[in-house]
Amino acid sequence: MKWIQRKAKVTPKKSDSVIDKIAKIRGISDPEKFLNPTEDVLHDPYLMKNIQEASNRIISAIGNKERIVVSYDPDADGITATTIMLRYLKNYTDNVDYIYGERNDGHGIEEMLKVSALNPEKDADRIEHNKANTDKIREADLLIIIDSSSNDVEACEFIKDKLKTDIIILDHHAIERKNKHVLLVNPQQIDCEYPNKQLSGAGVVFKTIQVMEDTLGEVDVWQYIDLVAVGMYADVMRVDVLENRYLIMQGLRNMKNTGLIRILKGGKVDTFKLKGDAIGFTIAPLINGVARMGNIKLAIDILLEDDDAKCKPIRLKMQKLNEARKEKQKEIVEQYLKKVDESKKVLLVMDEQSSKGFNGIVAQQLSEKYKRPVIVGRIHKGTLSGSFRSYNGFKFKKFLQQFVGEIEAQGHESAGGISISTELLPQLEEYIEKHMPSLEDTEATVVYDLEMDVSEIHEYIRDIERYNLLAGNGFPKILVRVNGITVEESECIGKTQETVKIKTFDDMELIKFRVDDQYASELGYFDVIDAVGQLGMNEFYNFAIKKRICTPQVMIQDYKVS
Repeated sequence: MKWIQRKAKVTPKKSDSVIDKIAKIRGISDPEKFLNPTEDVLHDPYLMKNIQEASNRIISAIGNKERIVVSYDPDADGITATTIMLRYLKNYTDNVDYIYGERNDGHGIEEMLKVSALNPEKDADRIEHNKANTDKIREADLLIIIDSSSNDVEACEFIKDKLKTDIIILDHHAIERKNKHVLLVNPQQIDCEYPNKQLSGAGVVFKTIQVMEDTLGEVDVWQYIDLVAVGMYADVMRVDVLENRYLIMQGLRNMKNTGLIRILKGGKVDTFKLKGDAIGFTIAPLINGVARMGNIKLAIDILLEDDDAKCKPIRLKMQKLNEARKEKQKEIVEQYLKKVDESKKVLLVMDEQSSKGFNGIVAQQLSEKYKRPVIVGRIHKGTLSGSFRSYNGFKFKKFLQQFVGEIEAQGHESAGGISISTELLPQLEEYIEKHMPSLEDTEATVVYDLEMDVSEIHEYIRDIERYNLLAGNGFPKILVRVNGITVEESECIGKTQETVKIKTFDDMELIKFRVDDQYASELGYFDVIDAVGQLGMNEFYNFAIKKRICTPQVMIQDYKVS
């Protein structure tokens, strides 16, 4: 693995504080505002196209006691976003219901209604469920589709003209087609003046209910900010956008949803000191995990429940299902590794048994492993349908859409869905090999921000933690190179024995996840190493000695013997 020090945007001075050094390296002009943004970074929701009209239509439905149905999209953003709207509406009306589809069936309202194209024997349960969804929409006066379906023109035409139901869409995905059958609130609309194009579905819903409250005025919409934060962070929105940082930080500081708190407690997360990782490593995997395993209803139920005693068994079911998901995912990855052709610029992995719920996450794993874009999909009735993941910031969706042939590539530039006739696959592969640019060195590389001696870590640790409180898309975590670490011993820990801890003689420790007991086994007493990774304070309460233990720790990406 290559180690490269990040090139500073502005060269730091020796006299600079750690906060200012990092700010100069990362090109942050006002570090205090970045680390603790204030309410003035929020944009006026009325700048979003159609938000006033959509809000008025929902308010009219409430006032006229119309029947409202909201639609859940099967991922963490869609589930939190729709929960926000559903909880909010229930303050004003009991005449509201919801529909949903499973992740294995795909995203969007079209997949929630599909019947005729399905196999009556194989898909009997889905057909019955989709018929129930259709019946609910038919009986409703207003359908609010959340976090999907901006481009589902035919399905929306059917709902509007055949089922005679009005449609509002609150979405944030790229718009490929004009949809005249709906009232669309989506910051991606070309003539939408809302400055922040990096809102997720939960963010768009939050802005909508803010506008509604200007008229209704009975509910504090900020009580839902924890759900907003989960949706925003789980959907990998940019965290270098100040509005996003403010919304997510407020959610981390005001985590009140009973289901979310139960998930955190079940994951042994300190709820008094939440970081973005609490969402990324604990909440989002559990919600997305049950969705991938075809049981989105568990995630819906726990977020709508206010009784912790009822949330406990739901979380346990979610955990067991997520453990099964991990095992299934591991099996799929191992199976697909045998099909990879490393000579190709883009990895095409096709399988007749692939699952929609796993295609994306498996593609992501393969992309990270092989350092290039990946397409994972299922071949069925002459069509390859699946998911793509890009690598190194390459705009893969746009590249696929420029292929001369019938191809559907939707979603985000770096992550989305794809559908193409198998007859066109040879031409697609030829197009990729001929036109795909080089994505630079495919050797694993780690880019670190700061270099220090092991004796200096206490000078840096707390300020680095302030930056790493909220890191992700647009602002990767601050990584450091620590030199001169003297090894005491290494040991394999954890239930699955997939974590290695390296004890040192330097009042600090190193830890590495998802490895086997051979990792660092060659290191012995008094070996001196340099390590690169994330520096932080490992804090926990030791009940045996009734004392809080604080140990500096580097979550290492790599090490070298000095």
